[in-house]
Amino acid sequence: TVRLLDAGAGVGTLSAAVCERIAALDEPRTVDVTLYETEQSLHPLLKETMAVVRTHLEQRGHRLTYTIHGYDFILAHDRQADLFAGDSPRETFDLVIMNPPYFKIARDSAWARAMPHVVHGQPNIYALFMALGAELLKPAGEMVAITPRSYCSGLYFREFRRYFFDTVTPYHIHIFESRKKAFSDSGVLQENIILAARKDKAISTVCFTISDGRDLANLQMRETPLETVIDTTNGDNILRIISGNREQQILELVEALPRRFQEAGYAISTGPVVTFRAKEFLLPDGNRSDSVPFISMHNVRPFRTLWPVERRGKVTHFLSCATSQQLLLPTKDYVLLKRFTAKEEKRRTVAGVLRGADFPVSQIAIENHLNYLHRPKENMSPDELFGLAALLNSALIDCYFRQINGNTQVNASEIRMLPLPERGVIGAIGAEVLAGGCEDLVRIEAIILKHLGITGETATFLLEKA
Repeated sequence: TVRLLDAGAGVGTLSAAVCERIAALDEPRTVDVTLYETEQSLHPLLKETMAVVRTHLEQRGHRLTYTIHGYDFILAHDRQADLFAGDSPRETFDLVIMNPPYFKIARDSAWARAMPHVVHGQPNIYALFMALGAELLKPAGEMVAITPRSYCSGLYFREFRRYFFDTVTPYHIHIFESRKKAFSDSGVLQENIILAARKDKAISTVCFTISDGRDLANLQMRETPLETVIDTTNGDNILRIISGNREQQILELVEALPRRFQEAGYAISTGPVVTFRAKEFLLPDGNRSDSVPFISMHNVRPFRTLWPVERRGKVTHFLSCATSQQLLLPTKDYVLLKRFTAKEEKRRTVAGVLRGADFPVSQIAIENHLNYLHRPKENMSPDELFGLAALLNSALIDCYFRQINGNTQVNASEIRMLPLPERGVIGAIGAEVLAGGCEDLVRIEAIILKHLGITGETATFLLEKA
């Protein structure tokens, strides 16, 4: 007997796919499928799918039983709400397959309260589905989930990753090179991956496969040690997506750098101004004497901060008054890092330089779609400022960051753990960048590679990327 769980079953496509594999086995099997689907309008189609599957299996000497639950998968397993559950054992499964729903949930929602051990900040429902699916697996049981990649890193998913990877071990991860080709008809905006995991601590390698889109016939494939894929150095269990040998080399080169961002004395924070909460302070121009510059994502370019940029509907100034002081920052030198980029953009990390001397006011306002990097107790020298920006704008750091970053958001927590060279090397890079200007990204990449001692095929690859 094979017990299969399909949580968020829809019309039963995934269960049908599993049963199709089972139907090809010579030895007769009894397949017992448990399906959860809250959308009642899908139940007739789901029953129709399972009827077709049953006939298909019976014709090949197998047997199918199934149960459809129309209530919520997470809340159905809420032991804290079920006074009669006690220590009674939960039903467990040999196989779990899921394409769970994706939406953010409030920290005080019934779903979050049902699974407090995996909730931090503002979680997403799909992570709770994955955690509960892993919990319900039998020893050596296997699960497969197609989900957004956002759980791979970041603070919101930290507690989930700790629990999930302590419960199951990934053995196969599939990457879609192009989100647009794979999910163009579904309106999927996030980068999705398929993860296969087993309740088995003996797994030591992870197989990565890559397809351009939906064509799974011609896959790129590689094996990577598990200890390289899950980074446990700071206890966050970041899942790193390593798509090729070149990416593996870049990962090792960057992680060999001697300092982490925080250890080097840098600080990173998110811009304090959330526009919809600060509407009374937003100004369309600087005609008032109590206005200060307002810096937004559209002002930031590689190595530059262009202000003001006159765009229709864009705010250029911010009101400085007693009640807005907590939203203002002292005018000094900053590296500004965009917090959001699209997967298809050439760079995941885009860093501009803001020179305090260019703004003849004592305060500025920075919007929360930007991170600002600085030294808390001193100004960075121009060399250090441009050296840090050069690293963040480089193909080297971009390739590294795409392997550790689970989505198109650049989180401050990930930058704090970013490996860097010594401050003297950062300054030397910046001095050479400033001497020749910031327009030629290939020249800047070559400067970085020279100072970091990166040569050979990896250097050639990064120069081509630049």
